[in-house]
Amino acid sequence: MRLLRLLGFCATSVLLIGCGGGGGGGSSSTPPVTVASSSSLSSSSSSSSSSSVESSSSSTTATLAFCANLTSDPDGDGVGSEDGTSCQMRTGFDITSEMGVGWNLGNTMDATGNISNPINDETYWGNPKTTKTNMDTLKVAGFNTLRLPVSWDDHFTGSEYTIDKAWMDRVEEIANYALDNNMYVIINIHHNNWVEPSLANEANSKDHLVKLWKQIAERFEPYDHHVIFETMNEPRVVVRDGAGSDVGDWNGKQEYFDVVNRLNVAALDAIRATGGNNAKRLVMLPGYVAGSSDLQLNGIVLPNDKMIAVSTHAYSPYSFALDQKGTDKFTDTKTLDDMFLSINNKFILKGIPVVMGEWASTNKNNLAERIKHAQYYVKAAKKYGIPTVWWDNGNFSDPASSSDIMGLLDRRKNSWPIPTLLDAIMSAK
Repeated sequence: MRLLRLLGFCATSVLLIGCGGGGGGGSSSTPPVTVASSSSLSSSSSSSSSSSVESSSSSTTATLAFCANLTSDPDGDGVGSEDGTSCQMRTGFDITSEMGVGWNLGNTMDATGNISNPINDETYWGNPKTTKTNMDTLKVAGFNTLRLPVSWDDHFTGSEYTIDKAWMDRVEEIANYALDNNMYVIINIHHNNWVEPSLANEANSKDHLVKLWKQIAERFEPYDHHVIFETMNEPRVVVRDGAGSDVGDWNGKQEYFDVVNRLNVAALDAIRATGGNNAKRLVMLPGYVAGSSDLQLNGIVLPNDKMIAVSTHAYSPYSFALDQKGTDKFTDTKTLDDMFLSINNKFILKGIPVVMGEWASTNKNNLAERIKHAQYYVKAAKKYGIPTVWWDNGNFSDPASSSDIMGLLDRRKNSWPIPTLLDAIMSAK
């Protein structure tokens, strides 16, 4: 079956700044990220070096073992108690430092369109049913994070958007495949027709987000810190050309930025309101289109919450990594250097973790260049403590499919058809 082009690739427009066209120069000439109430965040000045934020919350907690669960911390000193013994609460940075290298289960639970049998959306875009062996193969290779993109639109009914139990069960089953390997799992809301972040659609988006996240959060509340929530995937406004094709708005403007910020707060509040472990769970918040340009990063206003991280995507440099008509040579290291420096200055040095939730390079019969790019990319991210999550759509060889060729794991054979590319990702230091 031919694979469909995904919004997750942001490849429907040449204006791909929002999908990782790279940042400009360093952040010294651009305004810093805004935090709604920054009393709990450090305000370190910009620096070209890597983040100096310590993963331990204090010298006292650094001497304690980590809490096994999402234990409560009533006085906010970073020390919890389990079975009468003090333990160190994990910060967002503690979690992102453990996430390491990650992998996206792309074109799978985020697939849509099987009207006759929605539960089979999982295989509708051409990938096989996900197995525990897939997750075991990832773990053995060195991946420590699974990003589990999920579309819910084919799987809820009524004004309360009640999620079909069979679909929720399947999401949880796949999550457990990875959790059983002590991996981190990012669960999100992906590919949704209602999420357009415009003023005209804000109430509709908020209504969906709040009601869906209440159900998702309640289902996963018993799970420990290895489960991470991501409020939205690449929220954007749809723009159609004269032929009716969606060319998207991948740049954004202040109206859209403001709506995304408010939707993030609404989703976060809905998650926190479910209580228990969700009151302390790490939640990833994207900006407009989860973009990595200075324009989009500067538009992010974060709520005052100690357990949040910025979610961003960057298929960068675009001409090499995503543009099928672009260059097949990786020579533009400056775009990546500037982007990661900007992310570091705007967020990490201010005490806010960042996760690079999607990145990859499409195959242009240029394996040697893709290897160079992968090594450089992961090394640049590691410099600032940013975990990277490769977008794997399961496509290895079909450029006519209208889907980028970003396959890494052969899920049917549980093998790595391009072992040198895998090695480049894993060996980057």
